[in-house]
Amino acid sequence: MRKARKNTATRQIIHIVGEGLTELFYFSHLKKVLGYRYSISPRLFENNSIEKIEKKIKELLDEDVFVICVFDADVSRRSDAENKKMVSLKKKYENNANVILCDSLQSIEYWFLLHFEDTCRHFQDSAATERALKQYLPTYDKTRKYLEKDKWVKEILAGSKMDKACELAEKYKGRDSYSEIYKAIKKVSESL
Repeated sequence: MRKARKNTATRQIIHIVGEGLTELFYFSHLKKVLGYRYSISPRLFENNSIEKIEKKIKELLDEDVFVICVFDADVSRRSDAENKKMVSLKKKYENNANVILCDSLQSIEYWFLLHFEDTCRHFQDSAATERALKQYLPTYDKTRKYLEKDKWVKEILAGSKMDKACELAEKYKGRDSYSEIYKAIKKVSESL
């Protein structure tokens, strides 16, 4: 007589796509340091346009993959054409249960800043956000050499600061400065 197989629920694969080396290394280090379960395609993070991101989202959805898309919203503010593309992308996927779009304004550095400071003040640009972050991470640098080491992510995570950042990001949703990365953190935390 054959043994009855246990019916175990299969876990949906989570895949993170985005633009920029900072996002790539941040999520790569989170995966390693916190043991999150998701996949990342490194080559997809460099020089991504909204069109390339949307194409990848479609491909992954066709494979029944949960997609988390991370990008800076400041790019869309510089050009009407880019802004229209971003608004269209957000509208297209806002009600899709298998996609989370996580943009940050001015940049992902605002998300990092929330780990140290309760603020929703307006930053003129991503450089201003970066200067504010350097008050807490003086050596922070957007070079590959700096980002590929996980020390900076460990500093950001020390002392349960991510919980605080998630609360603040949710509180300041839709303000002059915002980050929706807390949505990605909530989703990948469920995968543990």
